[in-house]
Amino acid sequence: MDEDSKLKTNKDGVLPSGNVLRTVSTRSDAVLMKEKKDDDNDDDAKCVCDSCTPSWLQCFKGVKFFTFVTLFALLSKVFASTYFGAVVSTLERQFNMDSVKSGVLLVINDMMDFIFVIFITHFGHSGHRPRWIATGLFMAAMGCFLCIVPHIMTEYVPPGGKNAEPSLCSSNTGLPTKQNMTEMYENEMPADIMEETEGLQSMWSNVFWLMLGQILIGIGNTPLKPLGTTYIDDSVEDHKTGFYVAMLFLATPIGAIIGYFTSFMSLRVYVDFDRISMEEWPQIAQSDPRWIGAWWFGFAVASALLAVSAIPFLLFPKEPIECRKKRTNSEAPAMDIRVVKPKRKKSVMELIKGLLQALKRMATNPAMVFICLSSSSGSAAYAVSGAFGIKYFVDEFGKSNSSASLVGIAILPVLILAYLIGGYVIKRWKLNAKQCALFGFFVDAPSCLMYFFLLFVGCPNSDVAGVTVPYTGGLPGNVSLIAECNNQCGCPEIYNYEPLCINNVTFMSPCHAGCTVMEKQQNSQKMYSNCTCDPDALVQNGACPVDDVCNTNFMLAVLLIIIALGTSSLGRSADIIVSLRCVDKEDRSLALGIKIFIVNILAFFPSPVYFGALLNWTCLEFAYKPTGERGACLVYDRTRYRHVFYGMYTVLHLCALFCWLMVYFTVEEKNKGMDTPNEANDGQEMNDFE
Repeated sequence: MDEDSKLKTNKDGVLPSGNVLRTVSTRSDAVLMKEKKDDDNDDDAKCVCDSCTPSWLQCFKGVKFFTFVTLFALLSKVFASTYFGAVVSTLERQFNMDSVKSGVLLVINDMMDFIFVIFITHFGHSGHRPRWIATGLFMAAMGCFLCIVPHIMTEYVPPGGKNAEPSLCSSNTGLPTKQNMTEMYENEMPADIMEETEGLQSMWSNVFWLMLGQILIGIGNTPLKPLGTTYIDDSVEDHKTGFYVAMLFLATPIGAIIGYFTSFMSLRVYVDFDRISMEEWPQIAQSDPRWIGAWWFGFAVASALLAVSAIPFLLFPKEPIECRKKRTNSEAPAMDIRVVKPKRKKSVMELIKGLLQALKRMATNPAMVFICLSSSSGSAAYAVSGAFGIKYFVDEFGKSNSSASLVGIAILPVLILAYLIGGYVIKRWKLNAKQCALFGFFVDAPSCLMYFFLLFVGCPNSDVAGVTVPYTGGLPGNVSLIAECNNQCGCPEIYNYEPLCINNVTFMSPCHAGCTVMEKQQNSQKMYSNCTCDPDALVQNGACPVDDVCNTNFMLAVLLIIIALGTSSLGRSADIIVSLRCVDKEDRSLALGIKIFIVNILAFFPSPVYFGALLNWTCLEFAYKPTGERGACLVYDRTRYRHVFYGMYTVLHLCALFCWLMVYFTVEEKNKGMDTPNEANDGQEMNDFE
């Protein structure tokens, strides 16, 4: 090195050398070849707006703000999915859809996640992760907007039809049965049905827009959780990841509550409030099946929230700045000269080969396999809670839907606290992957015990005439809806469920109670009298209320459920930590994607189906549609219902406990989170020594 060059050397010992900078070590004669651009001046490490990198924007590029916007995006995602499930019955009435079509709409979202998650997480991890997330959120926002299109395309039609005739006892014996009603619908085509078939094409057009919207929502939401989690993992020290992940879990309960509350408010407003004045709204009760609430309003809100949440992700750097600083400040080995050649784009075959190799690493990693199975078992229980949790309290304890919804509100703060405590424990004691597995086992064990106790906490079967108990004066073993007191009433096999409570016994309808007189009060409430099955007793509308013992058991069941969900939620962060640490650094996004893939297959798709089939097995009396097709269950065997419901919960959590133990014995920590290596595998490196 000549004198002129020495004079040009700055105080940091840096001197120009072609396309690289040569740094002279102050402690040895080693020379490190570095990239020409310094990290502080690298636009990839800054928050950018197109080509502009304003200084005031750089204060938002940290992990805390990224976690906040990810939390907001997840909340918007959960809000959209929860809202759709809450208004699906309204969509059925609005567009004449049967349960098969609405069921398909409900699973499309998860199906798209199931199909695309592996590809998006594998290829997205090597790209600009925040922009992948932003693109997906914009796509999901477009999907929510497409769900509004059926409302825009549908003209205003006032609700038609008249109230059903009262189901009173009469001597008419020519009323329809299940068999002849089915034959009539198969062989005849009334004029009103002819008119309905003319709108079939329009109905399918509306279903198409809803399906297309759900497809875009499912694909768009896929990159958010896996890519966002690994971006956070790159930004913090390994023992802090659990706390930040716990913050993301807050989106699920908060988003669900907001979604249900929004559906509650929007369905109280008439669907065409944007087209007609309030005075023109139909003067029918909101409980009337003809009432159609403003189901589309929540989709407009969800579309706006998703679009707004996508904007900040466009501004984040490709790589977390904390990670870049740590890698830049790490000491290089002596006498090492590294020349970085330009990156070469991989061919399609190389990308596919890399994906297959990564999938093989996942499949041969026992800890990864068992953590996926543990998550699937726990998620199956969560999926059933979302699908049938409110229904269970209504059917088992005789509560109204609004009262049962209060249980979810009571559980919300417990879940939030559990997520935060679980993340704090991992952060405070710096638990590694093996310790997280043990932590997950111990916090899941009490929940399994609580679900076992719930097998014995419930209500006995209500006295329902002709279903659970015989009619007064009937033979003890003869349980039938037709008895001597209503034999001449001609009660149809296909009847409207209008329960009456007479002398603490519930009758399925006024006809089955032998009532011959009906009077309408000023508030339009119907009052029945002269009921031959118990002529001297007071008649009350509705099913008979439960006793005080059942109410006490309800409170005890709520307490046990809160304990069970609270303790099991403590381990949610541990689940994510093990998933991130048991795989190689470059496989983390794919590992989360594969876990989502497996959980969808084993939990979210099948669990509502087989739980629903098991609950149907406990039904004592079904309702029937006018076509003779079986409908919803009216009366359950509560004891069998409870044993099936929480018996399956107990089995699922026992499987999760076994998998946690296997994770503990098989896990090997393969990465430490923040120490992200230079992604030099995408290019070529050549090491020489001077």
